[in-house]
Amino acid sequence: MMRKYLLSLSLVVLSGATVSPLMADEHQPLLDRNLFSIGVGISSNSIDTRKNDEDDEIGFQFFGAYDLTEVNLMEGVNSSVEFGLMDYGFKRDSTGVWATYTVDGIISGDLGWLARAGFDIGDDNGLMFGAGLGFIVDEKSELRFEYVARDEVDSWQFNFLYHL
Repeated sequence: MMRKYLLSLSLVVLSGATVSPLMADEHQPLLDRNLFSIGVGISSNSIDTRKNDEDDEIGFQFFGAYDLTEVNLMEGVNSSVEFGLMDYGFKRDSTGVWATYTVDGIISGDLGWLARAGFDIGDDNGLMFGAGLGFIVDEKSELRFEYVARDEVDSWQFNFLYHL
């Protein structure tokens, strides 16, 4: 259990280390408000049936993101860190927090792709990976459709992201 908390703490520290070049002089804030986003989503969640007898459930999540404009891996690929709270919808206590490093880019026009890797802490402790498509509604709004895999729970997610 302690190892999982240390891994989570490491992710937070590493994400903070990537933001440190963004530090400005004493007259500017540490983080740029224009780089924050908030989101909400619903998901269809499946538990590994080898370990549990529960059926698929509908869940929800709330999350926030911060764009890492200084860490873009290549031309046309954007980076961000995302942190969220998810309720998997199962009858037992099935809530968890998660943190991921996310990359995304444009395929064509308003259609884009995204991929994520990170940690889930709570009901399904461990690594999580995901990939999906995004559709830019306007300059502030985006819709996302993703598949996210964790140790026990896999999800098809439909999310709305609003850029502040």
